[in-house]
Amino acid sequence: MTLTERAPYHQIHPLQVFTDVGTALIAIDLFCQRFLVPGLVIAIVPPVLVSAALIREIDLEPHRRSSLGGYLRRFMPRWVQALRLFGGGVAFLAAWKHAAALVMIGLGVIAACWANGVVRRAAALL
Repeated sequence: MTLTERAPYHQIHPLQVFTDVGTALIAIDLFCQRFLVPGLVIAIVPPVLVSAALIREIDLEPHRRSSLGGYLRRFMPRWVQALRLFGGGVAFLAAWKHAAALVMIGLGVIAACWANGVVRRAAALL
């Protein structure tokens, strides 16, 4: 696989999921406390470093062949990935503004993006 082909599959690697979730929660807390620079560093640097390492160094072929890899190919096009990133931005900005409901909406957008295929399948069954 080329680097471009490998890029989507790093998103479902357990290390990337752990990094994304963990750093988002810490960054939200830092933004709530009005620590802008530490919040941005935590929100951006570890996920980017882990992404780069996984894309370059780890064999992602098993992830590509997995059922989750198929789900990712089918239900996570670039526009959904962009929407997921937007949801994170909403959550971070809302944390800065101390708007808990908007933090939940931002996190809900992220969850809805990941559940995109589940919702589509359920709607097709109706």
